[in-house]
Amino acid sequence: MARTLAGGNMVAGVTWDDVHAMNASHAREHDGVAKAAALEIPRRNSTAAAAAIRVLSDDELDRSPPISLNADAPLTSQFMLEDHAVRHSCHHLAAIRGALKP
Repeated sequence: MARTLAGGNMVAGVTWDDVHAMNASHAREHDGVAKAAALEIPRRNSTAAAAAIRVLSDDELDRSPPISLNADAPLTSQFMLEDHAVRHSCHHLAAIRGALKP
């Protein structure tokens, strides 16, 4: 979605129910994974996300088309990345660290 916003295009028709369904599907797909895999998945995904963010220009990060997830409010791709992708990863990292504590 951030790439769509960065391209100056609105995100239409995506609802929070869609996001929740995607998250539930992802959780089912990775249910019961071994500890090593559980630690590797966020490492791999974070590396890919960081690479995708680094190629965006300041102009692309500043673009703010409407997004259906937020009642068609205009959001910058930078906000979408910071509030969703980066914050979401930090949330998962905190949960993983909590689970690894003795």
